[in-house]
Amino acid sequence: MSDAWGLLIPVTALVVIVLVGFIIMKLQKSLFGALGASTPATEPGAAPFSRFQQSPQESREDFVRRHWQRPGVVADGVTLVDLYDRIRALEERVAQAERRSGASSD
Repeated sequence: MSDAWGLLIPVTALVVIVLVGFIIMKLQKSLFGALGASTPATEPGAAPFSRFQQSPQESREDFVRRHWQRPGVVADGVTLVDLYDRIRALEERVAQAERRSGASSD
């Protein structure tokens, strides 16, 4: 009889731990799922992209330029904007060089 109790206690403890974990996961999912579902950005008729979301028509560069001063939205807005400016200048220089090489080869 004592052997049965010795086996029953750890098995019961394991079952309780698993059930409590399962219940906690379900509660978290229902609470956070309900909070996520009720955000204004996801409700029908709500103003789209009101929570610093990038619109489908907007490039990443435009999004960064629009929100570069907002902490937490972009990693380092000043650096990213500077990089975008340098890339744009480099693209212009490459286009000019291509035009010059195309004009000189004619």
